[in-house]
Amino acid sequence: MFAEVGFDRCSMDQIAEVAGASKRTVYNHFESKEVLFAAVMEQFSVDTRTLKVVAYDKDAPLADQLGRFAEAMLELTRNPIWLGLMKVIASRDAFVEEAMTRERQHEDTLATWLVDGIADGRLQADDPALAAGAFWAMLSGAFLMPAILGQPLPEAATIPLKHELIALFLARYALDEGAAERAGPA
Repeated sequence: MFAEVGFDRCSMDQIAEVAGASKRTVYNHFESKEVLFAAVMEQFSVDTRTLKVVAYDKDAPLADQLGRFAEAMLELTRNPIWLGLMKVIASRDAFVEEAMTRERQHEDTLATWLVDGIADGRLQADDPALAAGAFWAMLSGAFLMPAILGQPLPEAATIPLKHELIALFLARYALDEGAAERAGPA
């Protein structure tokens, strides 16, 4: 309901109806709409973090592995419920702050992936967290923010842009000079 109609237009009565429960039952579990939304945000955070778990594979092409991180970001734009929740979160400063605080409390799996790639001698970055942040920022700016603002990139343009962003990242951080040129399908 939050994703469908937004936080302000969503009522506990509607939530109870959709859940097939009484309003009293909903209030027994969640004392307010704000508390319920906080629980929804926590579950959303867990779900999206799970998407971003990509273990470093010393035998797999770096571009393919980065492609899995990019696909995790793209899944946010393709899932209407998750995209709706992102829009609700973006609609209020307090929700944005809470979401950002929650995400900072968790390990960035891309930074961990980079550390493993550095240890394997295939990547270089003085600050893996900064490098991971740069990649997420590129993906967010290219795919997530336009979708939140109601102007998602057409699917036909998504694939080439994803490849380009991966190639740019590898041109900066891959030790193998040919990695960026081989960034093709990911």
